[in-house]
Amino acid sequence: MTRQTWLLSGAVILAVVLWFALSPAGEERVTADLIDQFDSATDKRPDPSVFSVVDATIAGESRRAIQVADPSRLVYTVTVPNDGQLQFSLGLQESAWSVEGDGVLFRVLVAAGGPPTEVLNVQLNPYSNAGDRMWHDLSVDLSEYEGETVDLYFNTNASPPNPPGRDDRNGDLALWAEPRVVAR
Repeated sequence: MTRQTWLLSGAVILAVVLWFALSPAGEERVTADLIDQFDSATDKRPDPSVFSVVDATIAGESRRAIQVADPSRLVYTVTVPNDGQLQFSLGLQESAWSVEGDGVLFRVLVAAGGPPTEVLNVQLNPYSNAGDRMWHDLSVDLSEYEGETVDLYFNTNASPPNPPGRDDRNGDLALWAEPRVVAR
């Protein structure tokens, strides 16, 4: 090997070592940005017209989100990476905060070749609860599904399950912000 080849090889090795040494430990890598993949969602119920991708601002903080105007189901098919996690934020549009209603029930389910299993259930009611007047950053551990192709269900319900039979849609402007699957 010539001296120039040795120097070039050494520079490449040094660059690789520095890259690994200076990379932040525990950095997450997005494997599925569900806003970018919105058009390829496998199910949009009751129909696609109830969904829209928007820039939503809550308490002065703007995020890219999927807004839902009615009770809904949105399903994505994704392959879960090693040490995978579903991350997203929930909220209701600020214009809904002054509208009397019972809020929105957000549910996330995962199906891996069988019936879906509920992995998250959160009710937000910013009209009655000032603590709900913000983005709620949440995550779901998907590591038990790593390497599998699963269906992720994002459901919104107009009313909480109790009392049964209620369908109060007042102020139901639900937001799923920045939904993504990450490898931790």
